Amino acid sequence: MVKVHSPSSRTRKLLIVAAVLALVATACGGGDDATTTTTTTIAALTTTPPTTSAPVPTTAPAPTTTSTPPGSDIPATATIIVVQGDLAFLGFYTGPIDGIAGDQTQAAITAFQTDVGIEADGQYGPQTDAAMAETLESNEEYVTGLQEFLMDLELYPGPADGDYGNGTQRAVKAFQADCEIEETASLDIATRLCRADI
Repeated sequence: MVKVHSPSSRTRKLLIVAAVLALVATACGGGDDATTTTTTTIAALTTTPPTTSAPVPTTAPAPTTTSTPPGSDIPATATIIVVQGDLAFLGFYTGPIDGIAGDQTQAAITAFQTDVGIEADGQYGPQTDAAMAETLESNEEYVTGLQEFLMDLELYPGPADGDYGNGTQRAVKAFQADCEIEETASLDIATRLCRADI
């Protein structure tokens, strides 16, 4: 004889099974809230981009240590390009002519300052510029190149003999007048910048 369960007995068993499943789910951390939390956490980890900063150049430019000539709108990088070229010509600088007053440029300025006997601070200020102008004016090779440049502009009749004498100084003054800068006859940074710009 087959025993048939009454509906009430079957319902009770289903209720017990449901209760047990609910207890197991709670004990294991299951449920809709846990699933939502897990999903949110994963989404946060996978979709939040890492914080990034701007790329750092290999050689960060140092703050510009050069004064632009009074009344001039020439950017400081142009000044540094001229200074680097002059230091390279004189044998103090072997780095790139890039207009960046970085460590190599400052070291070259310091070496030049030490060589001419002025305060060696690595900064290209008025005292350093005056020393640079004087050094270039006494360099025969530099002056010869300058004289040839002035002859091309028809400001100097010659000869290109490397002597920074009265004739060359008069020609430099005429050149400074054309550049609309102070007519000092000195090869200061303003004069060298104007020459580089031509």
